[in-house]
Amino acid sequence: MSYIFYNNEDSRDLDLIIENIPVIPACNIIYETISIDGGENLTKIKGFEDISFSFDFWYKSNEDEYLMKKSRIDNWLLSSVYKELFYSADESKTYKVKQVKISETKTSSRIIRRFTATFVCNGLKYMTSGLKAKTITTSGTILNNFGTYEAKPILKIYGSGSITLNINNTSFTVKNVVDYVAIDSEIKECYKDDINFGRNMTGDYPVFFIGKNTISWSGNVSKLEITPRWRCY
Repeated sequence: MSYIFYNNEDSRDLDLIIENIPVIPACNIIYETISIDGGENLTKIKGFEDISFSFDFWYKSNEDEYLMKKSRIDNWLLSSVYKELFYSADESKTYKVKQVKISETKTSSRIIRRFTATFVCNGLKYMTSGLKAKTITTSGTILNNFGTYEAKPILKIYGSGSITLNINNTSFTVKNVVDYVAIDSEIKECYKDDINFGRNMTGDYPVFFIGKNTISWSGNVSKLEITPRWRCY
C-alpha cells in the first residue's frame, strides 16, 4: 500500500488510504529570451514553475469520531513544520512544499470519508538521498552531484577562528567561529543556533555543480556536516 510522509508523520498512522495513483508532476522551466543586436537571441533559465501534487484519500469514521479525526488530519496537513513531502511510490524523490490545499470531505456508505489534498511544491525535486547529512573530515574530499541541476547545500562547519572553505574555484570565509557555524545556501543565511552570523561571512554562498565538487579548507576545522540537497527535474 502506498503512502506519503509529510510534516513528520506517515499517512498510514492516520489510517488514510490513497485511493488512486496520483499523476507525478513534471518540472516546467521558465525561460528568459535576451535579444542580441545583430545576432541570435539568447535563451537562459529564469526559474521553475511551481508544481501541484494531489492525493485522493479515504478513511473510515463514524459520526461520533468524525470531527475529532478530521481535526487531526487537518492539523497534520496544515500545521506544517517539516515542509518535505515523500511519496512511497516515487521514493527516490522528495518535494519541498509551499502550500497545502484540502478539499471538502465527502461521505459515502455512512462511514467512508473522502477528500483530496493538493501540495503546491517547488518546481525542482530533491533527491531523497541528498537530504541526509554527510560528514567530512579530510580537506580535498570530492562530492559527486548526481542530480540534474546545481545544489544549494546546508553546511555545518565545526572549528574555531577564521575559516576559509573552498568548493572548486570559489571560496568563502567565516571569522570568529566558536565551536561551529552553519551556512544555508537556499535561504542565504549564516548562523549559529538563533544568532545571525552573516556579518562574519565574506564571499559567495556555496553551490555544488553537476559532477565532481572538490571541498577543501584552511583554518582550524575538525569536520564538516553537509546536507547537499541534490536537485533534479
